[in-house]
Amino acid sequence: MKNRTVALSIYIMVFFACVWQVSTRAEKETASQYNKEIYKLSYQLKYRQTYSPVYSSFSENILETNTTPETEEKMVYLTFDDGPSHRTGEILDILKEENIKATFFVLKTKDEYIPYLKRAVEEGHTIGVHSASHKYKEIYASVDAYLADFTECYNFIYETTDVQPTIFRFPGGSVNNYNQATCKDIAREMARRGFIYFDWNVESADSGNNLSSNTIYNNIINGCKGKNRAVVIMHDSNSKTSTVEALPAVIKQLKADGWQFAALTNQVRPVVFRMK
Repeated sequence: MKNRTVALSIYIMVFFACVWQVSTRAEKETASQYNKEIYKLSYQLKYRQTYSPVYSSFSENILETNTTPETEEKMVYLTFDDGPSHRTGEILDILKEENIKATFFVLKTKDEYIPYLKRAVEEGHTIGVHSASHKYKEIYASVDAYLADFTECYNFIYETTDVQPTIFRFPGGSVNNYNQATCKDIAREMARRGFIYFDWNVESADSGNNLSSNTIYNNIINGCKGKNRAVVIMHDSNSKTSTVEALPAVIKQLKADGWQFAALTNQVRPVVFRMK
């Protein structure tokens, strides 16, 4: 009986020792995985200034975040990327004459162009973040790389205009040849920070060189046909003289076709490309 009791005691001790080892190993593995996740998401602790002052809730689906329902009214949003520049001033003159508001997704720019940026704000247009460097390979290398570029541009806008942007446009659009490995993580993190991004559904194609004003006009007018909500992408960098030349006729024709004009805000349902 004594030997049986001793054997049972030893068995119980060995059993609990094994359980303790398994439990300890599991705890270590869990802690290790947790540390990996914290390291992986370290960018969430950085760039604290780039959390939207209006919204800060995370959403897996950008299309369900801060959106408004479709309306029967035909609404067009004219947007301009890659400014400000001297072309921005000319575009602002046209917009003022036509009494419509637009959206400018801006770059961090030279001091000589800052007055155009300030004027756009003063005249009631929306300012969104585009990029500080516009160097696709560097920007889309990682979430951290994108946030660093975004923050630099965001701070530039805030410091020069006192505007805290709540919308942005990805350089090259949300899905492009440079961000296939990172686009989902970047979009998810930007949504978590409370920002809305806008792609487009009408392409002026003015990013190409030597495009005529007539071609730009036709691209926009034809691109809007059959839609009741259009986000038009154009550019206002210094070389885009054809865009400026096309703009008055574009606006007049869209008005004649029954379109209403507005600037984008974070309350507008975004047009975004589908991520695979």
